[in-house]
Amino acid sequence: MGEKFAFQILGLYLDKLERAFRLDSKDLIKAYREKAEDCINRGRYGEAISACQKAIKLSPDDVEVNYQLGVAYMGDRLVEEAIGSFQKVLKLEPNHAGAHFRLGVLYEKTGVIDNAVASYKKAINLKPDQADFHYTLGVILDKKGDQKHAIESLNKAIELAPDVAKYHYRLGLLYDGQGQHEKAVDAFKKAVEAEEAVR
Repeated sequence: MGEKFAFQILGLYLDKLERAFRLDSKDLIKAYREKAEDCINRGRYGEAISACQKAIKLSPDDVEVNYQLGVAYMGDRLVEEAIGSFQKVLKLEPNHAGAHFRLGVLYEKTGVIDNAVASYKKAINLKPDQADFHYTLGVILDKKGDQKHAIESLNKAIELAPDVAKYHYRLGLLYDGQGQHEKAVDAFKKAVEAEEAVR
């Protein structure tokens, strides 16, 4: 808590401190990174973008800062800029599952569905235990009309995180759409149980 607060205070005066004390670039990058993370968590994406850009001037190939920049761009709805940031992350670190996943989200938003599916699959190959990755892939496969593989993805998400109501609910919708009403009812019941368990 104290260190995070110190970075917040430091973030307010980074430019002045850099000039006054000539901070070590690693410390300054860390401070910018902390400020960006704090701003992202608070929904202050413009400030996060600014902090990331300053850090990137000091270290253009810093994977985490470039990733944070992509997240901040996403938050600020700057889709093309976010895509560029995540593509840069993947050039620097091809096995960055988070960048693949977020790139998939952006491709989906821009209607480039095949690229979105490919990005989600890459993320899953890198982090097969991420239930949300499987869920998101299942949703987009359903939209594409590939219900068989959508059901497989949703079942995998449920296997990994059985207490998430939306996974069961989405599976119920799929089963219902296919006329498998008993399976749909069972999935809906499990969704209600999961929701009640949270309360």
